[in-house]
Amino acid sequence: MERQHKRINSTKRRKLIAAYKLPGAPGKQPSLAINAEDDCNAAVVNNSVMSFAEGLSGLNREYIRKSYLLASSYVSDVLKIHRGTEAWYDEFIKVMISLGWLPVRSRFERVSHSGKGLSVQLAALNIIATMLASMSVSGPLITALPKLAADALEAMKQQPASFELFKRNSTMHQGGDFGLASCVEADGELTMVLVTYSTQSVSKQVGLPFLEWDSSSVEAFSGQTCLVLNTSVVNEKTIQLMRESAGDKVQLAIAKYRI
Repeated sequence: MERQHKRINSTKRRKLIAAYKLPGAPGKQPSLAINAEDDCNAAVVNNSVMSFAEGLSGLNREYIRKSYLLASSYVSDVLKIHRGTEAWYDEFIKVMISLGWLPVRSRFERVSHSGKGLSVQLAALNIIATMLASMSVSGPLITALPKLAADALEAMKQQPASFELFKRNSTMHQGGDFGLASCVEADGELTMVLVTYSTQSVSKQVGLPFLEWDSSSVEAFSGQTCLVLNTSVVNEKTIQLMRESAGDKVQLAIAKYRI
């Protein structure tokens, strides 16, 4: 089901960021300069793989990573809502709106079983492609963003620290849950195409990484959204506020790398 949302003004946004403090976050800390030389165009953030198209500044990539980190961690660690559920997805979207993002499309649904042999990874990538094809998106992005997500997944598998973080955070007692996000900047707006994919099966496929599970053998649910953010929202002060609310998660739950 599609959802409609409204933006939140900047004053209220700053107050909400402070209110979204995670457990153990020490509060106000010395400001850290953004690394302008950071050229990492992908990252594991909690249980999601994020990729960035050419042209995004280091500041914008930082805002995307930190806002996703804070929103996903707050819903899981503070609200204690079980990941992979519609309740988690709805609350996550609410926090993202508080951080300046506007969903132009948002839905949560049961995933139809694909043909036997299609991996969880390919099933999630197909959802991104299908979602983009159904939207008013320019032709090049329809092919570029799914490929960017696919390239980020493959590059992650070659980065031990990033892959271990992803495996640790995407595995659940009764299955698995992860997200794929591709981000691009155009005309003063950041766009994040995000798909979450969660299995609700207790029948784990022992010996296989979660991404390689046969998608037809598990019950799965997916959140699908296209979020936009006006770049005027992005500044070092707001990023610093998110760092303070996230605390140690900034170091423990983000692993950057290059595709």
